[in-house]
Amino acid sequence: MLYTLLITTACVAGTPEWKETEFSGKKLLLDPRCRPLSTSLLGPFVTLGDGSVLAVDDERTMLSEDGGNTWSPRPLFRQPDKFRCRGERALLRTRDGALILAFLNSPEQVLRWDQAQGGPLPECRLPVYIVRSPDDGRTWEEPQKIQDGYCGALRTMIQLRSGRIVLGSQVAVANPGRHVSFTCVSDDEGKTWKKSNVIDLGDYGGYGDHGGGIEPTLAQLKDGRLWMLIRTYRGCFTEAFSTDEGLTWTDIRPSKIEASGSPGQLRRLQSGRLALFWNRYIDPQKKTGRREQLSIAFSEDDGATWSEPAVVAYDPMQPGDTEPQHRLSYPYVCERVPGELWVSTMQGPARIKLYEDDFFPRRLSEKTYPARYLPDAGIRIDGRADEAAWSKAAVEKGFAFPWKDAPAPPTEFRALCDGENFYFTFRIEDADIFVLDTLRDEEDAVFEDRGEMYFSRDDKMTDYYCIEVDSKGRAFDYRGAYYRKLDPSCNMAGIETAASPLEQGYVVEGRLPLAGFEALGFPRLKPGVKIRCGLYRAEFSHDRSGKPVLQRESIHNRGRQLEGPPPIEAWMSWIDPKTEEPDFHVPTSLGWLEVVE
Repeated sequence: MLYTLLITTACVAGTPEWKETEFSGKKLLLDPRCRPLSTSLLGPFVTLGDGSVLAVDDERTMLSEDGGNTWSPRPLFRQPDKFRCRGERALLRTRDGALILAFLNSPEQVLRWDQAQGGPLPECRLPVYIVRSPDDGRTWEEPQKIQDGYCGALRTMIQLRSGRIVLGSQVAVANPGRHVSFTCVSDDEGKTWKKSNVIDLGDYGGYGDHGGGIEPTLAQLKDGRLWMLIRTYRGCFTEAFSTDEGLTWTDIRPSKIEASGSPGQLRRLQSGRLALFWNRYIDPQKKTGRREQLSIAFSEDDGATWSEPAVVAYDPMQPGDTEPQHRLSYPYVCERVPGELWVSTMQGPARIKLYEDDFFPRRLSEKTYPARYLPDAGIRIDGRADEAAWSKAAVEKGFAFPWKDAPAPPTEFRALCDGENFYFTFRIEDADIFVLDTLRDEEDAVFEDRGEMYFSRDDKMTDYYCIEVDSKGRAFDYRGAYYRKLDPSCNMAGIETAASPLEQGYVVEGRLPLAGFEALGFPRLKPGVKIRCGLYRAEFSHDRSGKPVLQRESIHNRGRQLEGPPPIEAWMSWIDPKTEEPDFHVPTSLGWLEVVE
């Protein structure tokens, strides 16, 4: 069920079977769909290009190459006696592979506040710094100060579709003393920054050392606007919008999201949904139970409606206790892999992992390709695909750019099946084919134009098989397990592939033995059998700009590099996976392949 307003009381009565779990010597109640992380690190966390995870500590970074089970330290600051991060910080890995950390420098903190004298006194300060790493955290540049004054917290830094970086911030102002919110934006991956207009809530936000509008979180909406949620004490977040990518904020008003005067964390997930982690009152009427429960909700329509909120962690008050002893607030959220969320609280010891599909399952496509069963197909694999039997195959032409606003070059897919083999062909129009003369090994196909097919044994891609064929007919096949646990050494026996050129493009053709499917655990393909399947195209082109290119690790190149400039990547699919970034290795990219008479 979807709710237009988040007004559900955050009670525990309807939550089944709370799971008592110990964190750092303290017992918390978890939603049974959550499980503890194997680390007590606060974070924030970020996934690097090679799939490892980096966390920021007060004065160092920590690296895990085994999913968070073990960690090794790395230096963060060249002058550790001069710089130290407070717990309120924001960490981002850009699409080009740079790491950007925004932090409050503890050694410079001076809190001098006297409301009778106007609020923050002249010496009151806690400045904001940025520190960058161009190489996934191996080395870090010198920190640069981007904001003076007293900043109480940093919650969110995001990269927009344009590439711009936007950091939510705040600063204390005087006469009367309060906090105001704004954003800082960077168009050069954190090297230089510009400040937006200030959001000053005046009387509505209240006054004092926690008054005003503070601790903003933000996300980019599908129409390009930015949406900000600001902590206030009015029983709900205040919201603001920007139509110029964070330089100007307008439409400032109370939101429809009830909140307990604590900061939220708004995140755009790879599924395209928004996720919100925040604190609600256990009793909104009495305004009690302010920070003991951490809740989550999802939205598929940019916040117009939300899933029913779920309390994921709870630290119940005991007689004689005070509220600060039971806080689970100031959440950090990292989507380690698509659909897997790591959540840690700065106030309170919660360190949990949860899966999006356990709370709000992603919808899979029912699109089906009908593979014609022809016992006497008589296909010879020569890369031409000109046998008469191919005219009886269904033609799939619905390939598009899900992550690029441009017309897609024509692509046609056909498949047939006889009693022994599954046959396939792609006919691809391409005016700029990126192909390597020589491959170091079959994995070099990640740099080439190619047609791709994936077959999954279930809806979750827990076990799947992929074959990718380049314009020379060279195949790269491998087995996979979610998420992107790829084994290039696991090949299907007996496959055969070939290709031939077109005037502008190429044709690939291949056959997969039915016995090979069975050996991988698939049912034998015959009329009436359906299996999950994905059809894709890597549409690459040459970079002829002459500009210097810094090669970075990514999920697409698997950490490999070319001697020359890498290709300009674009990705086509027969189904829109509805992910924020290009990715075929997700269940939402799959439809069905059905063998038909």
